[in-house]
Amino acid sequence: MQKDTCVIKDINSKHLLNVNRFVLILIIITYLFSAINSNGFHHPDEHFQLIEFAGLKAGWNTGDDLAWEYGAQIRPALQPYLALVIFKLAGLFGIKDPFILATLLRGLTAVFSILSVLFFISCFKPSIKSRYHPALIVLSFFIWFFPSINVRFSSEIWSGLCLLISVGLVELNRQSKLRYFIIGVLFGLSFEFRFQTAFAIAGIILWLICIRKNSFREILYIFWGGILIVALCTSLDSLFYGQFVFTPYNYFRVNIIENVSSHYGTAPWYAYITSILIAPNFLIGAVILLSFTILLGYDYKNIILWTIIPFIVFHSVIPHKELRFLFPLINFVPFLLIYAYQQIIDRIKKKNFLEIFFNSVLLAMLCINLGGLAMMLFKPAGNGSINLIHYISRKYGDTESLTIYSLKNNNLYISSNSEGLNASFYLPDNLILKDITTEFLTHPEPNRLVVLSKGHYTERVLLEKNGYKMEKPGIPAWIMELNKFYGVFNEEAVPILYTQENDYERDSKIFLLPNPDLLLLQTKGQTTWEEQMVSPPINGFIFIYIYKVSYK
Repeated sequence: MQKDTCVIKDINSKHLLNVNRFVLILIIITYLFSAINSNGFHHPDEHFQLIEFAGLKAGWNTGDDLAWEYGAQIRPALQPYLALVIFKLAGLFGIKDPFILATLLRGLTAVFSILSVLFFISCFKPSIKSRYHPALIVLSFFIWFFPSINVRFSSEIWSGLCLLISVGLVELNRQSKLRYFIIGVLFGLSFEFRFQTAFAIAGIILWLICIRKNSFREILYIFWGGILIVALCTSLDSLFYGQFVFTPYNYFRVNIIENVSSHYGTAPWYAYITSILIAPNFLIGAVILLSFTILLGYDYKNIILWTIIPFIVFHSVIPHKELRFLFPLINFVPFLLIYAYQQIIDRIKKKNFLEIFFNSVLLAMLCINLGGLAMMLFKPAGNGSINLIHYISRKYGDTESLTIYSLKNNNLYISSNSEGLNASFYLPDNLILKDITTEFLTHPEPNRLVVLSKGHYTERVLLEKNGYKMEKPGIPAWIMELNKFYGVFNEEAVPILYTQENDYERDSKIFLLPNPDLLLLQTKGQTTWEEQMVSPPINGFIFIYIYKVSYK
């Protein structure tokens, strides 16, 4: 193997050196920009089992405030303690704003991602022909969903980055006791961030034994590095929970033996194949699966395959499946694409037609990628709830009381009616949450802050007929338009802030009738009620609106 070198310095041409410096600056700007814009969390676990868990030691939460995983003692404490350290350090500089603190966590993840991917590229560049090196670098950072995922302070990303570095160290193949011990430490960290990576780690160890033919002593150094981290993290877990606890066993018992994870949905064994095909966009997904197949056919001894296959097979067997469970593997995809392309293109003799075909496919993928990248760089995380909380906090938060109306168990600060899903981290002291009632819908109070999801069409129509207007959606409208093609999020779940128009007057009469046929026309003095609107049923009743609108 060639000596590992810095990606930016390993360029023969002075011109290419300048280009790569520019690319490095572009990478840093892109990832930090994504970290700033992606307010919120991709999945509730990213917040409620990490940041809110950190709140137990920071003082804003108690055990009763946390998700059920706390009582089951299945969440490792390493990442919550890491968040706690960042919060304490920020506090030394007077930083207490929750939105800035969350951005710091994403910024830290962005830096970790950039360094990890650059190291991985430097280790595997000898396997890629030099003419494909620029493509490898670009793909490794600018596939359209990479920046938004690689800045997430989630267990999947931190586990995957530790796994990525460890595979890079394995590829270097340097005979050093310290190197093998560090590989073991990284394996341990990857495991403690997310226990399921144990199956990827097992595949790598099998590769070292069966393909690389490493000695028992070398494997033992890896083992001791991993054991050290697991022992230290067990101490952290015991400190966090207040008693001795071995969270890997608890996690296995609860989610595998007791099958609790299946309560959150199940999918067939082939669901991940479908997800890989559809989630990145069909064309890109098809190329990823084709690249995997090519690599399997031409180089079945490749360590990347031995890492990926056990991980995906295990997750395919488990009934509960989520796309985010594959996130630890995403940074292996660019190497997979370039290596497979290199294998197939070098074996084909008649290249004229194929070059036209491949260039056409690449052009289509480039267009898809540019649109998706633009969307994801500006898109808030998830359905935009935290982004809207941020907006409300900045514009309306500086008051004695901040009253927000929303449907019961469907507000910005509570993800659902499940235990421990209150976003205490973002709760201001002056916040008052009120439920939207039938009375409020028929006779809304003036000048209130009302939040409804886009999918609550009936309730939104009621508000709009009574002088409320859309002020701010959690996700910008242009992103929702692009999402119709990319399908990243559920548009119906996007929250919208409604406020009342200042110049609006309404004189209205609202009848609550069990029968929509009983439509009455009323007069008030000499004024005829000019318009009528019949709502869809709410709680078994039909709202009949007969109204007159005037503006000052």
